[in-house]
Amino acid sequence: MEITFEESFLGIKKEVVITRNETCTTCGGNGARPGTVIDKCGVCGGTGQVRQVQNTILGQMQTTRTCSNCGGTGKVIKQPCDDCKGRGKVRKQAKIMVTIPAGIDNGQTIVLRGEGESGSRGGEKGDLYIVIKVKKNSIYTRSGNDVFCTIPITFTQATLGANLEIPMVDGAKEIFNIPEGTQTDTKFTIRNRGFKNINSSGQGNFIFKVQVQVPKRLSKEQRDLLNELAKTMNEQPPIKKKNIFGF
Repeated sequence: MEITFEESFLGIKKEVVITRNETCTTCGGNGARPGTVIDKCGVCGGTGQVRQVQNTILGQMQTTRTCSNCGGTGKVIKQPCDDCKGRGKVRKQAKIMVTIPAGIDNGQTIVLRGEGESGSRGGEKGDLYIVIKVKKNSIYTRSGNDVFCTIPITFTQATLGANLEIPMVDGAKEIFNIPEGTQTDTKFTIRNRGFKNINSSGQGNFIFKVQVQVPKRLSKEQRDLLNELAKTMNEQPPIKKKNIFGF
């Protein structure tokens, strides 16, 4: 079953449709037409197994094999059920609601007891195994129970410091203060805002790194202000090169 990154974070209920063998309701799973009698196998005497004794150079050896007459059931159906043709099972589509817990990871398996194939001759049902595939997200990645992402910030935010609005995986917004002089690729951690641990009460962290965006175009006023800033910091402002006409 394929789910989104957000669904794996929050948990969700989803319906799955499968085709499986189910116990025939007409015969109750015994394979015989209603109102008829199921006979005991005359070959194995109802045991489902046939014993053979062979003479070898080491003496007599006894082997046991499944009775081919009754298929190991010990019973013979002379009048099979019209719906299941004596198999005791019919193929049906089943709609099953699956509860996917918050924190489930890619490749993990959910087991639904008793939702698999029905047993032979009315026996117990098997289990249904659902392998989870989590789609990749364009913003977030996961490592263990920690969530990682990159947040772009402006040159002035990095220089002066700022209160950033960080988008959480669950759709909430978290206000986080970064200090002045923050460098690009600096990492910050928001505790206990990562994935829940499905086997305990623990929770991972939300870790983001900032990426300083340098403006590609500046107005004349902005350029003049930056040149003045460069002078106060003993930096040499960029020299505009002259063209071939001397301008």
